[in-house]
Amino acid sequence: MKILLVDDHRLIRDAIRSYMEGDTIYHIVGEASHGQEAIRTLEENQVDVVLMDINMPIMGGIECTKEIKKRWPQLKVLALTMMSDNQHIKQMMGAGASGYVLKNCTEKELKKAIDTVYNGDTYYSSEVTEVVMNNLMKNNTTKTSNLVVDMPLTEREKEVLELIIKEYSNNEIAEKLFISNRTVDAHKRNLLEKTGAKNIAGLVMYAINNQLFEDL
Repeated sequence: MKILLVDDHRLIRDAIRSYMEGDTIYHIVGEASHGQEAIRTLEENQVDVVLMDINMPIMGGIECTKEIKKRWPQLKVLALTMMSDNQHIKQMMGAGASGYVLKNCTEKELKKAIDTVYNGDTYYSSEVTEVVMNNLMKNNTTKTSNLVVDMPLTEREKEVLELIIKEYSNNEIAEKLFISNRTVDAHKRNLLEKTGAKNIAGLVMYAINNQLFEDL
């Protein structure tokens, strides 16, 4: 798994690199101290996952993530930052990040997050999930969602959506519902299209605003 480290603090990059040393699964192919340097590195190297800080000079992580997803849509970006406020989380998710982890995470959680986004799922640390859910619940009373549903969800789509909200992985959803991973992906695409959501948080917001599940 080829990884690019993007952080303006060498100490952080060195710490992450030390996590990966001796582990044959992960290979650090490059480092960058800001977004522009990251883009140049990606132009010259094949990368699977980018670990992206947010606050950096010259080009920050949000702008860099937008550029990456525009030029390399299949490339996975995992935010690794100290910023735990809803605004930064929302902006990174909107930019196309597949996950959001705080720098106080353990080595085990960081590797789990990398593995998860590499395999096509999303990963958010528990603190990040709590911030997002609290904000969604707070906004729920105002019913300000701009999501529009062109057609109702099928029962199967509702089942998939409920498991997504419960943070099941694609493999776990497939096993739970006795369907293939490809079918899970198809249901996810249909859910995003029908609800107008851009990411998992948007699907959660849709479920809350439409009172689909009693525990939301």
